[in-house]
Amino acid sequence: MKNSIIINVIGFYICWWLTIYGAISQFYYIGPLATSIFIIIHLNKVTNHKKEDIFLLISFFLGIFIESLLLNLNIIIHKGLLVQYNIAPLWSVSLWLCFATTLLHSFKWLSRRYVVSSFLGLLSAPMIYFSMFSLGVVEFGVSKSFVILSTSFLWGLFIPLFIYISDKILDS
Repeated sequence: MKNSIIINVIGFYICWWLTIYGAISQFYYIGPLATSIFIIIHLNKVTNHKKEDIFLLISFFLGIFIESLLLNLNIIIHKGLLVQYNIAPLWSVSLWLCFATTLLHSFKWLSRRYVVSSFLGLLSAPMIYFSMFSLGVVEFGVSKSFVILSTSFLWGLFIPLFIYISDKILDS
C-alpha cells in the first residue's frame, strides 16, 4: 500500500515537471505524452479500472472546462495556446489528469473532507499559477490580485467537486 502511494506521488511530480519543462521548451507534447504513459502504468496498478477510467474521463473534461474558463475570461493565458480554438492547450489539461490520479490514492485522505479540500484549493491555486507565471508558461491577462481572487475562488469550488465526484464514483 505505501509503495503504491509513493509511486503515485512520484509519478505525479514527474509528469508535472515534464509538462512544465515541455511548455517552457515549446515541446508541448511532452506533458501529454508523459501523462499518457503515467496513466497507463497507473491503470495497470489499480484494482477497479472502470471506476478509475470514469473518474479520469470526468477529470479530463473538468480540466478542459476550468482552464478554458480561465483562458476565455482572459485571466490565464497559456503558452502554446492554439488561439483559433479558444480552448486550453492539452499540456495544461494533462496537469489536471495527473492530479486526478492522486485523488483516489495518495490524496485519498481528502475523501469527504470538502471544507479541507476547498481550503487547499483556495491556497494552492495562486501558488501554482504564480509558479507557472514565474517559469514563463502562463501570462496573466488581468491584475495579479484578480488572478489570486479568481483562481482561489474557482479552485475553492472545483477541488471539492473533484473530491465529491471521486467519492460518488467510489461509492457506486
